[in-house]
Amino acid sequence: MKLRDVTRTYGGAVTHVWPPQLLVQIGPMIVQPGEGVLKSVKRFGNRLSLTVEDGGHEAWGGVEVEQDQRPSVDAVERVLKASVGKAITEIGDLDVG
Repeated sequence: MKLRDVTRTYGGAVTHVWPPQLLVQIGPMIVQPGEGVLKSVKRFGNRLSLTVEDGGHEAWGGVEVEQDQRPSVDAVERVLKASVGKAITEIGDLDVG
């Protein structure tokens, strides 16, 4: 399964986990969701915190994978950590099992 095809259910709605949609940055929004390069990945339970850079500006977002979901949060984390330095659009095409 490609990362861009991974979904989760939240409040009865099914949403895609990639690309990360909620990016936060200080100041005006320069980095648009789905753009930029992955700079770092940190895990907090079943949530992965991401830092994305585009044009010298950084933004933060997250990916949340349900506990009993396939692919697992471990699989998604491995793919994302191995993808640091790659474009967000390129990462969506990667296989996460």
